[in-house]
Amino acid sequence: MNNDEFKQLSAAARKANLLDYFQNSGYTVEKKGAEYYIKEFSGLCVNPDRNLWFHHYSGKGGSSSIDCLVQVLGRDFKQAVFELTGKDITTVRSKEHTGEYKPQYTAPPKPDHPAPEKRELQMPEQSKNMRQLFAYMCQSRKIPASIIEELVHAGLLYQSERMVTATTATGESKTYRNANAVFVHKDAAGKVVGGEIQGLNSFKRYKGIATGTGESAFMFHPVPAKDGKIHRAYIFESAIDLMSFYKFCDKKKMIGAVLVSMAGLKPTIPQKLQAEGVEIFSCVDNDDAGRRFEKENGFVRPKGVIEQLDKQGFKDWNELLVFKSSNPDAHLERQQPEPELLERTNQNERPNLAMSRRMR
Repeated sequence: MNNDEFKQLSAAARKANLLDYFQNSGYTVEKKGAEYYIKEFSGLCVNPDRNLWFHHYSGKGGSSSIDCLVQVLGRDFKQAVFELTGKDITTVRSKEHTGEYKPQYTAPPKPDHPAPEKRELQMPEQSKNMRQLFAYMCQSRKIPASIIEELVHAGLLYQSERMVTATTATGESKTYRNANAVFVHKDAAGKVVGGEIQGLNSFKRYKGIATGTGESAFMFHPVPAKDGKIHRAYIFESAIDLMSFYKFCDKKKMIGAVLVSMAGLKPTIPQKLQAEGVEIFSCVDNDDAGRRFEKENGFVRPKGVIEQLDKQGFKDWNELLVFKSSNPDAHLERQQPEPELLERTNQNERPNLAMSRRMR
């Protein structure tokens, strides 16, 4: 095989359909929303729409199918290419890949194959101050300082900071501070089990999770119920949308409620809450992905959410908050999502996603 053939085969393997690979190879595939989880490799999910993969336990992901097999399944490069394309690389005229190759195996591990060991949780180091956190959230996202303080005092939010060295276009080495907002995941006992990370740069968005974060989520209980139980949950795609929504809520009406950030469209946590008898209210983005997520998981989009986002033409809760902060005199049909959020809406009577006029 010459170098051109090697490059073509490698490119085909990188772009190979991962979902087809796992399904056709006998793995146990479970659909959750728009993503498919591979049971034999806990925390590994695939999005077939863009052929993306992500491993929650290692924090690794991407669009290369080869990388998924190498970094998560433990294959070597040549074995990965073979499994993804069905073709052997026996003679490669390449400086990086030389010699004979014989496929190691083609069958997947048995269903009881042990999942990879979960990586130890590594939470980002906390900064000495939270100036950039408050500046970004208040100025760029228009979230009230009182809400930020409430989360900080609850031990659910802090600013991380680390020094980063980079090389400029002129070849100079430059060191600068990189700050992020860290939304802390806690279990029922209050133990820190993970974190959702949001960049604090208005010009370059960054989202991620702390290394070692498993199937957990950022959850905020504004007013716990006397019985200590969760009675209803509002689910969001990000912690910033969660905070934006909270700005519009009457805290007196949030007794027994929990606000949940899924860090995307991941139904695992809301499904678990639903199984425990908690009523789920979907507050995800007003777009096709959000509608598909609700339909596939049977989550209700309440009347108040439809009237606040869908009818007004806003994509998410932070977009609504920023607009209302910049246009305090703009007329919107509704000013408070409560108590309408508690009213169920017939799924067949949802309005069209019409864009209303804005004063931007």
